[in-house]
Amino acid sequence: MKKYGRYLALAATLVLMGIIFYFSAQPGTVSDKVSEAVMNSLQSSKANRFTPQWFSTTNLHANVRKWAHMYIYCALGVSMTVTVHLWTRKISLWQQGLLAAALCTLSGMGDELHQCFVPGRAMLLSDVGIDAMGYMPCIAAACLLIWAAGKLQRKKRR
Repeated sequence: MKKYGRYLALAATLVLMGIIFYFSAQPGTVSDKVSEAVMNSLQSSKANRFTPQWFSTTNLHANVRKWAHMYIYCALGVSMTVTVHLWTRKISLWQQGLLAAALCTLSGMGDELHQCFVPGRAMLLSDVGIDAMGYMPCIAAACLLIWAAGKLQRKKRR
């Protein structure tokens, strides 16, 4: 299993990137309907506490869309960090974290560029910043957990 772990991590990362691409490829009208459905289900449940009104105090629709960016890029940040860690053992952990952040940034920029070609969608640089709000803390947390696990493993070997 250990032998295939890096392939599983890479597959998870690519699947997340595919999901992001899929949602970005939806025309504006379809994307709005999906957001509307999510917003309606949030309003009718207690799940709305997971979407604080950071982005707009009056527009729940905007909050849902921005939080969706943060959540999916949080998952991508963790997955990318694990993938980079397993595939680049010769560089230090902090360099792996920087590489994971750079790859997530490129993914976010590519996602926004892709939206230029989708009817009813637009390229927003602010969305790349919101993506970063999702992946940066998660990359830091993943690196911290990898460091702690490595320290425990070294301690057990003594």
